[in-house]
Amino acid sequence: MISISGKEWKEYKIPKRLIDKYSSDFDISETLSKFYLIRNFNKEDILVKEITDNNLNIFSKNKDFLSASEMIVDIINNKQKTLIFGDYDVDGISSITILSSFFKFLDHPFKYVIPDRFIDGYGPNIRLIEQNLDKEIDNIIFLDCGSNSHDVINHLKKKEIKTIIVDHHIINNLDIPKSDIIINPVKKNKKFVQNNVCTATLTFFLVDLINKRLFSKFKLNDYFIYCLISTICDVMPLRGFNRKLLTIGFKNLIIKNKGLKRLINHNLKKKITYQDIGFNIGPLINSSGRVAKANDVVELFLTQNDEKIDKILNKMNIHNMKRKKIEQENLGLIDLKKYNSKNVIFIYNKKFHEGIIGIIAAKLSRIFNKPCFVITESHDILKCSIRSGNNLKINKTINKLIDNKLIISGGGHDEAGGFIAQKAYLSDIEDFLNTEYKDLETKNYSYFDAFTILPKRNSSIINDLKSLEPFGKDNPEPIFCFKNIKSIKSKIINKRHVQNILKNKSGRSIKSISFDCVNSELGKYLLNFKKEFDLIGSVVENNWNNKKDLELRVIDIIQKT
Repeated sequence: MISISGKEWKEYKIPKRLIDKYSSDFDISETLSKFYLIRNFNKEDILVKEITDNNLNIFSKNKDFLSASEMIVDIINNKQKTLIFGDYDVDGISSITILSSFFKFLDHPFKYVIPDRFIDGYGPNIRLIEQNLDKEIDNIIFLDCGSNSHDVINHLKKKEIKTIIVDHHIINNLDIPKSDIIINPVKKNKKFVQNNVCTATLTFFLVDLINKRLFSKFKLNDYFIYCLISTICDVMPLRGFNRKLLTIGFKNLIIKNKGLKRLINHNLKKKITYQDIGFNIGPLINSSGRVAKANDVVELFLTQNDEKIDKILNKMNIHNMKRKKIEQENLGLIDLKKYNSKNVIFIYNKKFHEGIIGIIAAKLSRIFNKPCFVITESHDILKCSIRSGNNLKINKTINKLIDNKLIISGGGHDEAGGFIAQKAYLSDIEDFLNTEYKDLETKNYSYFDAFTILPKRNSSIINDLKSLEPFGKDNPEPIFCFKNIKSIKSKIINKRHVQNILKNKSGRSIKSISFDCVNSELGKYLLNFKKEFDLIGSVVENNWNNKKDLELRVIDIIQKT
């Protein structure tokens, strides 16, 4: 099944006996059974909806957590001023918010610093730390960064400043900085939790231990929402512990923070869902760090001043509009057809905005399902953002680039990361990556989960989809093939998206949307083709002003011969 975008689509095939066994064992439909099997769900993942246990702190006996909590309790008891150094993305902002709110409640002296993406780059640097080192500060807590900051940690050690790193990024070549304590799920390649978890979650449960040691009345559960936001926005695997977190979190959702509440109510007129976090709230929080500074967002979550909240929200919305505009301009610089036959997507353009290259890399990686390296220039240095699908571990490639002295530094997660390099090494890096991925399977099939018909609101498949939620990394939304579809009406939304009303042979109709496709082959087809076609897409239940409606998200089209 060759599509108009040049992909070859196939249905996932699962043995019928396995489908029947899962269906019988868990008393579920054959369709849901197939979804679980495709995703390799275990019993815990399948039965997660039945969880009632709220005692979630699986880190309560972990040596690093116990050591860090003991050290921080001592710091608090002795009123030693703390410097919090965090990252500028959603996870860093959330982590800073949790720890800062706790310190504020205890009236513990602290200050926080977030690097400027454009001046300081990612992670700790000595100059920025020295600028913020008051005389009374003798301890620093690094949040969502620091796992590869050897020079910074060594510098602070010489100054006899205690350091704690709370992070979840890959540690390059397993070479651990000599910090007093490092909490990192992937430290020494010995995972103390089945799947990687975000720093906000690590920070939340660290504060839980400290809170209990101090017999404090700090209402930590009011900040659990930040674990949900960061887990979704930092694209953590939605399996095991993370799936449990989100299930319990959305079941008992509490939004008490004044700034966050206003941000959500300002942008949504309904109960918040994981889709809202991923597509609306997260990008809005991230936008300040992408085009300006992230400090304002932390202040939004820490302040109680209504006037200040309004000013910050206004500024964030301006940043978000600017981010969207830059994103579209940068995507317009790319000729997608050039990369269909490539094993690795390697794109350099000095006009790319460095705060947007991560978004571009993510979108291209989804389109091509290949490792994607998007590079721009900043202060005569190359900055690269990397995304990868197919469970390719890009950290291995980053380590090789470091070992070959082709890049200055780099890091990230298994499937998302970045590096900085000298401009002179641009072509060498490209050659290295082409060699690194030369044996990557060039015949990339794309798979859908099942054939189905256009659903109604009470279709059993809607309940199956709800059982499978939340969707994300390691638990993608099911993709369906719908046969014999016609478009009976189409229009362009916001000059970017194409909306259709689709109808099948039995006369059932449904609305559809295809994002960012106006100038693509798919967009042209949806706007102009009136004959029957087969459609590849997902089913989404929208809830607007308490009115639920079904919608198809169009991914691709297979023209009938």
